[in-house]
Amino acid sequence: MPDPGSERERLQHVAAQLKTLYHMGRDLGEDENWSDSLDRFLMALVSFLRAEGAALLLLSDRERSLAARARFHLDDELLVPAIATIRDAWQRHTRSAEIHSLESYSSARATSCLERSQPWRVTLIPLRHRGRSLGFLLLDKVYRGAAAFQDDYHFLSALQTIFAEEIANASYISELRQLSRFNNKVLDNIRSGVVTTDLEGNIRYVNALAGQMCPRVRRAGMQPAVHFDELFRLPMQESLFRRFLDAGEDADVLEVECHAGADAIIPVRLRLTRMHDDLLNGTVVVAIFDDLSEHKRMEEAIRRNDRLRSLGQLSASVAHEIRNPLAGIATTAEVLGEKLRGDESTTPYIHNMLDEISRLDGIVRNLLAFARPPRPQLAPCDARELIDRVFGMVAEQASARSVQISAAGAGPDRPCHADPAQLTQVLLNLALNAVQACGEGDRVTLDACLLRDEGGEWIEFSVVDTGPGVPQAVRGSLFEPFVTTKAQGTGLGLAICRQIVGDHRGSIACEFLDRGTRFAVRVPAWKDSAARARAAQPSHVQ
Repeated sequence: MPDPGSERERLQHVAAQLKTLYHMGRDLGEDENWSDSLDRFLMALVSFLRAEGAALLLLSDRERSLAARARFHLDDELLVPAIATIRDAWQRHTRSAEIHSLESYSSARATSCLERSQPWRVTLIPLRHRGRSLGFLLLDKVYRGAAAFQDDYHFLSALQTIFAEEIANASYISELRQLSRFNNKVLDNIRSGVVTTDLEGNIRYVNALAGQMCPRVRRAGMQPAVHFDELFRLPMQESLFRRFLDAGEDADVLEVECHAGADAIIPVRLRLTRMHDDLLNGTVVVAIFDDLSEHKRMEEAIRRNDRLRSLGQLSASVAHEIRNPLAGIATTAEVLGEKLRGDESTTPYIHNMLDEISRLDGIVRNLLAFARPPRPQLAPCDARELIDRVFGMVAEQASARSVQISAAGAGPDRPCHADPAQLTQVLLNLALNAVQACGEGDRVTLDACLLRDEGGEWIEFSVVDTGPGVPQAVRGSLFEPFVTTKAQGTGLGLAICRQIVGDHRGSIACEFLDRGTRFAVRVPAWKDSAARARAAQPSHVQ
């Protein structure tokens, strides 16, 4: 009858073996760089077998290189010659899957540990998986012969099979992780947004650009998940995700609205691809999309320029045809006034007629200025003098409307590069608009300053008012011709201003404040003569 104590000790020993193997497999699968897991495993192995040390040697470079991946209590004095011996002899062994001693590798005849009768110190456990050699587990423990080794054989044999499989799996997992990181790096650096879905259409992957464009899906796998149809929508109320899957095509390209987050809606070109995954994951959708906002703006700008060119040609033709008869009407009205001089009852009618003729002539001049603007005669202009000139022109009208007007600051110490008459026209138009938009007690401020950016140096003029602001309905088309909020306005003033500033290679912008409006006109700063001479002078090598 077996001794219960001996049987219990044997079971405890087997349990310890199984525990060591379990922790080895679990840790290698979870630990991305293996180092900590291998260190713990080798330490447990040495302790369990009462060995002196252990090391894991792995082959690389298509089985041409062999090096220690991890080691425990093994110094270079033993390890370096052991690696040299194995590297020199392992391919010549016909029994490469059997457990050998290091001495057997260096001898002419290969013998497994179970065949040896002489003592040995270093045991080599070859690691192979599906015909591929992975490396060796090297164990530093003195065995006096096959009988002494028999106690550890079954454990080491099981360890050989399981450890080789775990090393192979961990290698595959590592390769997949590297491939995943590579793919993610590539996807994060392409100039398109990329998202993928699960079977239900929930967003599961988001690349970097998609996260920037659509803050609502910045974190993939968020709870609750964002559905594909919440992000991309067709004009009609229809599920884009279901429509694509039901269409039967593996790819499609269309333009849709992207609801990026909050109230942001951007037009995008969406390229959809159906991915037939394995039986577990089924069919998912990969969506690559590009923001078309700038493209749409450019298209609209081209259409607007075409309309403006046609409008300019029509305006020039109409204005030219109107001016001659208008001049004749004005002359006739003046002659009529002379003939009826002294008849007080007709004088107001004559004056009204001449005033309306003058107003009509102003409209014609604006049409001609818009259609055929004169080329600017560029020269250095003192920004402060321009501000003061415009201030003097509008001060009386501002006073009549009880609007305060001021010219802030001393102005920049650099002149601007502009046509003084045309720039005065722009600033005067903006200042008059500001005064006319204000009510009693409001304020208009004129200012100028020097700015620097990557494009160079600029003089920026600003006209700020505290009036009621620009109506929401016309904000998007404020600089378009014939757009006005005035009952008697033609809507050409700001269009002409933008044209003049554009001819100066500058910019004009409107900022809508909580109370009032700020117009900013930016034109190039004038370079001093010394700087211009240096720029124009050819360089010489001494």
